Amino acid sequence: MRTSVAVIGLVAAATAGLAAGCGSTGRGGAEAKAPGVGERSCARVRPGVGAKPVAGARQGGVVALAKAGGKTIAYVADEDDGDIHTVDVATGKELGTTQLGGTPSQLVVAADGRVVVALRDKAAIEVLEPEADPSKPLVSLCTVPTPIEPVALSTTPDDRTLLVSSGWGAALTAYDVASMRRTYEVPLPREPRGVVVSDDGKKAFVAHVVGSRMSVVDLEAKRARPVDVGGIEEGGFRRGKIGLFGGGEEIERRACQGFALAKSTELSGRIFAPQVLVDPGRAEERSEGYGSGGMNPPEVAAVAVVDEDTEQPIGESIHVKPDVRQMVGATRPRPACLLPRAAAIDPASRSLFVTCLGIDAVVEYDAAAADPQRAERRRFPVAAGPTGLAVDVEGRRLVVWSQFDRTLQIAPLGGEDAAEAEAPAVVRVGLSRKAQTAALADLELGRRLFHASGDSRISNDGRACASCHPDGRDDALTWATPEGPRQTPMLAGRLAKTAPYGWTGRGDSVEAHLAETFGRLGGGGLARRELDALVAFATSLTPPEAERKDPSNEALVQHGKVVFHSAETGCGSCHHEEGAWTDHRAHDVSSRADADVAATFDTPSLRFVGGTAPYFHDGRYATLRSLLIGVDGTMGHTKHLSKGDLDALEAYMRSL
Repeated sequence: MRTSVAVIGLVAAATAGLAAGCGSTGRGGAEAKAPGVGERSCARVRPGVGAKPVAGARQGGVVALAKAGGKTIAYVADEDDGDIHTVDVATGKELGTTQLGGTPSQLVVAADGRVVVALRDKAAIEVLEPEADPSKPLVSLCTVPTPIEPVALSTTPDDRTLLVSSGWGAALTAYDVASMRRTYEVPLPREPRGVVVSDDGKKAFVAHVVGSRMSVVDLEAKRARPVDVGGIEEGGFRRGKIGLFGGGEEIERRACQGFALAKSTELSGRIFAPQVLVDPGRAEERSEGYGSGGMNPPEVAAVAVVDEDTEQPIGESIHVKPDVRQMVGATRPRPACLLPRAAAIDPASRSLFVTCLGIDAVVEYDAAAADPQRAERRRFPVAAGPTGLAVDVEGRRLVVWSQFDRTLQIAPLGGEDAAEAEAPAVVRVGLSRKAQTAALADLELGRRLFHASGDSRISNDGRACASCHPDGRDDALTWATPEGPRQTPMLAGRLAKTAPYGWTGRGDSVEAHLAETFGRLGGGGLARRELDALVAFATSLTPPEAERKDPSNEALVQHGKVVFHSAETGCGSCHHEEGAWTDHRAHDVSSRADADVAATFDTPSLRFVGGTAPYFHDGRYATLRSLLIGVDGTMGHTKHLSKGDLDALEAYMRSL
């Protein structure tokens, strides 16, 4: 059944606390073998036949362009139906479709014309070959395993290496393009997404949804190093700290929503990272909602500009400037792009284009500006759910895919000075789709509401459910709330059978917890049908594929299971396997923080606990190991365990 996958649009998808805002830590991916299922060859059967890549196009995307004779065609990855649409960009005519073996996230056209697609739900890439006639389906050559949840692709400048970033697998994996055999793998922190390669082919830059970071991977040394892309708000104000005189305080903002990257060779090797800079408030202080509650909103849109040589962001691009247009309650001339999902550069106009979920627009920025966010040129209204775009440099067109409305948009860009003109007329092309049911229609409504930024019924400061629960998961942040510090929980795969909801366990149902959340966010609330649709979507969110069983690790996991359920350790006394890894009760485990109102906290489910650091209601433990050691005597007993037993216990918990 594809229902929950189909509606994830980005988990797309999206993401108990439908709260608000992004923080760290990851898992290494599983070993991948090649060439793939049935040991079929990934090499071309008919070299030279069919479409070829557009010159210089090596970064993967939901939309990828190719040349078929004199035509420019677009390959569009449709995650709802699990197929690729082939479209003539000049006419807007859909030429054909290709059914895939799973849910696609991104695709890229190799130098020899093969199309490589990341199958997000299958932990694999599928390699396909084009026919001479672009209207005919692509021919599948092979399927190659990857670490869990491959999400983004890129090839190196020499066209010899394919790089695949895996979100839940937390890795960057390299494959030889000719054979598609895995050559090496580099572990990364939590939730990596978009990837681009430096001009010299020596480094890869990887965006992260959480953690306030970008990873720079040395492709020769096969090591990753972090780059902090968080920001500073100078002269910011927090509620209760506004003086009559002076310029306010300096507030550190965390970066999240790092889904997309774009690279420019024309502007001294700039890497562009559309993101959101977040002020979650101080853990030691209570607030009136989620965050500090200051004059500026908790989340502001930003575009970090990183120099590929120095590997550091330009300071101007990550500094938040006080601006009356961003203040809570003020009239904003244009809604902010708080859910950026795709980005591309137009070299002719030196423009950066970014798709924005929630406000259903593509924003064009001056890519030469020190701070592109404050150099917006124009924006294109598009259909709901824009998740992919590509620039047709030769035809001077922008091609945008809106997943929620299943619509492809083609907009003329004009000449080099066109960026100063009004937004052009956009041609909308509805692509074919499989039959829909009434139940799926409700889930699609829920998906739109989940990603609805700027909806006053949900929040009064622009935040959407997906702001704090990107891809239905968590932002790795701890928020100041009226009850004390609260770490955002993961939603996908965790809502079913885990009531009550919220860290204090007051929400008997998802609906009740949502009502409290909307109130704290200053939202007016949804109508009954809309609320039902949102709850249906949230509870249908597809979790990451379960960890593969590694025979070499199975004995360790089984030993960890014995340790977990032993009377001496006591983990299983509250985390019941038959109860979705919770006992559905609140306990005082001596974890009360200074700002907490209460001392008892709901037992959280341990589903997917290995990928949701930090831990505890206030995020005090950065890693699973530090949690296991730190709670001895208050929540289970681990002091008596040897290193081997701790290794086994951690391995077992990561397998849940």
